[in-house]
Amino acid sequence: MVARMRWVAKLGSVAAIVAAVVVVLQSPPTQVAAPDVALRGTGAPLPLATTTMKWPVLETTDPSPFDPCRDLPIDVINNLGLGFTPPEVETLNRCRLDAGNYQMAVEAIVWRTFEQTLPPDAVEMDIAGHRAAQYWIMKPTDWNNRWWFTCMVTFKTSYGVIQQSLFYSPIYSEPDVDCMAENMRRANELAPHYVY
Repeated sequence: MVARMRWVAKLGSVAAIVAAVVVVLQSPPTQVAAPDVALRGTGAPLPLATTTMKWPVLETTDPSPFDPCRDLPIDVINNLGLGFTPPEVETLNRCRLDAGNYQMAVEAIVWRTFEQTLPPDAVEMDIAGHRAAQYWIMKPTDWNNRWWFTCMVTFKTSYGVIQQSLFYSPIYSEPDVDCMAENMRRANELAPHYVY
């Protein structure tokens, strides 16, 4: 009797397997079409619009047309009294110069035009034959003149702008500085060495 029950169990297992195979073979296949993927390598550069977070992007072939720390001669920096400490690279195309009682930052910007850079109160002028503008970044007021004065001279270039900012603290700077007049004087002295 036990042998007969084993034989019936084995026969039931085979019947279940055959039924499962028949159901699988009769059901239509569900195929998902995979998209065509083409992987290619290229040495071509990516467009500027996809490689920078800054917008709008000006078309340029050189992302660093003017690097102040690289392109301003060190003897010019020292002769102008801007080498109190060595020039310091802050970011790409931005250099900090030290005059002792104030500091300057000179930066070439390739992702913004002259017109987009200027605030409404900027005063446009000509410096050494180049279009420029002067304006305050942090205006001297009762609140902030205890901390920082910051003013800017911006030059129009073929690739964007050159920004020359002068900043100092009236608490720690001795002697005090006339921000706008001093920045304009430095702009006239450095303008022949800028790359436009």
